[in-house]
Amino acid sequence: MKTHDNLSRRSFLTFFAAAPLVPTALSSATAKHIPIGLELYSVRNELARDLPKTLKTVAQCGYEVVEFYAPYFRWTPPYAKEVRAQLDDLGL
Repeated sequence: MKTHDNLSRRSFLTFFAAAPLVPTALSSATAKHIPIGLELYSVRNELARDLPKTLKTVAQCGYEVVEFYAPYFRWTPPYAKEVRAQLDDLGL
């Protein structure tokens, strides 16, 4: 039986311990950007008081995406367009 004297047990274990990290390192260089978002239900009290100011603050905190909850069911189409324009201006 042939043995491989140049490959120690330590080298073998080191290689296979690091092997799962190689695809992760390669894929992170080409990974798509995943935007960080906020469910606006978590700031529902502030949203009810002042929607434009709350959206501006959320954008300043670094969030890139927001998700509304039930209050938009009561919006009129013109108000929804205003909110959409504000979201576009803020980059949300």
